[in-house]
Amino acid sequence: MTTTKRFSTLMQREWMQHRIGWMVVMAILPAIALAVMPFQGAVNVGAKLPPASLLALMIVGGTTAAVFGLSWFVAMFQLPGLARRDQQDRTIEFWMSLPASHSESVAATLLTHAVLVPMAALAVGMGFGLIVGMASLVKLIGLTALTQVGWGSVILSAAIVVLRVAFGVILLALWTAPLFMILMAASAWLKRWGVPVVIGALVIGGNILDKLYGIHIVGDLLKAQAQGAGQALFNASNTFEGNTLKNHPEVSDFLGNLGPWAVQDAGHAIQQLASPHLIGGLLVAATCFYLVILARKRST
Repeated sequence: MTTTKRFSTLMQREWMQHRIGWMVVMAILPAIALAVMPFQGAVNVGAKLPPASLLALMIVGGTTAAVFGLSWFVAMFQLPGLARRDQQDRTIEFWMSLPASHSESVAATLLTHAVLVPMAALAVGMGFGLIVGMASLVKLIGLTALTQVGWGSVILSAAIVVLRVAFGVILLALWTAPLFMILMAASAWLKRWGVPVVIGALVIGGNILDKLYGIHIVGDLLKAQAQGAGQALFNASNTFEGNTLKNHPEVSDFLGNLGPWAVQDAGHAIQQLASPHLIGGLLVAATCFYLVILARKRST
């Protein structure tokens, strides 16, 4: 069996094991919105609504962001516990018989949960966003609103943003790698106590250093990693405000500025990969990856 085939099999295993949970998580928020909408009373919009196309674009974007955010959080919440999954369900001998190396098994899990699932959530969120957007327009304005929307422009604008965020998901995985790899390594060695021990060490240790010695290194490092991760995902250039709907009230103007902005923003995100915080974090992540491999070998 080739390396590509083994890796594909390992990722397919992730899909077979978690697909129902992933589908539920991605569908739950749009489903609730659509289920509740018919039972809402008259909507008091207050101020004048923006044009139908802009309103549709905002709803699509908000729905996509909500689906992506929840899916990413759930995937990251699951990830530490997967460090000992093969030992717990006693399938590690089977997966080793493919034969697949320990590093391939762990890497497939990381790639699927940290990159592929969030990317899938973006696509699913955009699809649901169009449905929620149509339903919301009918609720707020009426059926005539559907004919007032330039759906081609709305879909293209949303797709540009989704593609930028999809690229950012890869960079986000690099920036957050130290955190979830530390949690995975702790879970691999300390089992169910791993995550509480790491969180307790960060909170207690950070507060002791801060309050007693005036050393803010823990908070500063976490803040730097969080800021880098956020900018890698979206708006690395801090210029999105100049491309908002408020500054470009027509969809055609917004779309014309959105494409070049997305390319420029992705370039800024790439430049930030040279950050010492990221490089240091990746070294920590690589060390923890090795510790997870050692824990797997120790159990076989």
